[in-house]
Amino acid sequence: MKNKIRKSGSIRHWTILFTVTLLVLRLCMPELYAQNARKAPNLPYYDYKRLHFGFALGINNANFATKANTNLNPFDSIRVIETTPSLGFDVGLVADLRLGEYLNLRFIPEISLIDRTVNYRVQYLLSDETVTNKKLESVCVDLPLLLKLKSSRMHNCRVYVVNGCQLSLDMASQAKKKNTNQELVFLKLNSTDLQVQTGVGMDFYANFFKFSIEAKMSYGFANLLKNEDNVYTNSIDYLRGKIFHISILFE
Repeated sequence: MKNKIRKSGSIRHWTILFTVTLLVLRLCMPELYAQNARKAPNLPYYDYKRLHFGFALGINNANFATKANTNLNPFDSIRVIETTPSLGFDVGLVADLRLGEYLNLRFIPEISLIDRTVNYRVQYLLSDETVTNKKLESVCVDLPLLLKLKSSRMHNCRVYVVNGCQLSLDMASQAKKKNTNQELVFLKLNSTDLQVQTGVGMDFYANFFKFSIEAKMSYGFANLLKNEDNVYTNSIDYLRGKIFHISILFE
């Protein structure tokens, strides 16, 4: 049987992102087409503030972008490598600086709880195929710097896009920890990653505060896998972070 890696593409994540955007737009329709168009908008001067703060709550769906070792011949017992995403949680603070009428600079430091699993389908000679699961848990301090490009305000809502990059520090990384049990082989992730972020969202203006619904993707540049010269790490060329976020921001 041919050795291979299975991985979920980014098409699914962009489909979710597009669906969330449509749902957000649908939620805003009653406001956009309200019969009482003469009603004064909420917080009419909110966007003229030079600096404002808030907090964010969200969930994430984390996975890896993976690539097999170019030569899998020494690992004939490994038939398939699969990565499985899992749900996690995000919580953070929001600092927003107004750069212009339609442009803001945002710093949103977050703590993200992330779970991912690498599954190895292994078969030795004529024995039955077995699955070995390597679960990877991360507690990341994320430090993103984002540009927010906004549309014109439509009564009590507006749409926007965000783009930028972030430094992600995994506080639960085991990369520097030595394995004292030689019978157990662990996958370890390096602690530092640089990611690019892109997403869409919508602002809603209530009577006393503004809240936003936002969906974005994070793509990591660094190879997170720490190579410890064993069959599980040597059979993979790289693991790169790929995380989908849905957040609610209160400002």
